[in-house]
Amino acid sequence: MKLTNTDPGLLAALDTLLSEQPSGIGEMELMNALDKRYPELFPRPDLSDRLLLFQHHFLLRHHLYVLQQQLSEAGTGWLELELVTITKRPLNSSTLQQVGRFDGVRDYYLDLNNLAAETQQSVDEMISGFWKAMAAYQQAPEARQVLGLTGQESREEIRGIVRRLSQQHHPDKGGDPEKFRAIQQAWDQLKNQPDS
Repeated sequence: MKLTNTDPGLLAALDTLLSEQPSGIGEMELMNALDKRYPELFPRPDLSDRLLLFQHHFLLRHHLYVLQQQLSEAGTGWLELELVTITKRPLNSSTLQQVGRFDGVRDYYLDLNNLAAETQQSVDEMISGFWKAMAAYQQAPEARQVLGLTGQESREEIRGIVRRLSQQHHPDKGGDPEKFRAIQQAWDQLKNQPDS
């Protein structure tokens, strides 16, 4: 892929800011830090204009994925771009597994045609989807606790555990209705998560 439509100054600023945050930084925190320290490179958008905010977010993610690729190719590091946190990591055996792996989200942000294709309606739909994903992400630890999971289980293992717990606590079999309901809610929260 050709690295075009990127600002080398912004890439350098991102690298600097991320290097200063070894435990990671949230996207809004990163936007605020860019606005404060490098206002000429990435001025803060009007937060009330959702389309403009999305375009700002898209360009930031585009640059982060370009930086991720540059760090990887240079052998100097890797960026973990998660839902809520962006973290610069050293390149090691763990991060090397990420390099070259198919990532549809990365491909989306690296293609600037996607930026031009989005409309106010599509952005509103994405924002709604984001908040649903965020709620599920935040509820996942509690859901895993209800099911007695470690977080290392495969989706099939989780299904088996849910099935076993549901049978054990089903009200028709003398089980606790509240516990049964909690198991079902936990499964509802986890079943659509990519890492579950």
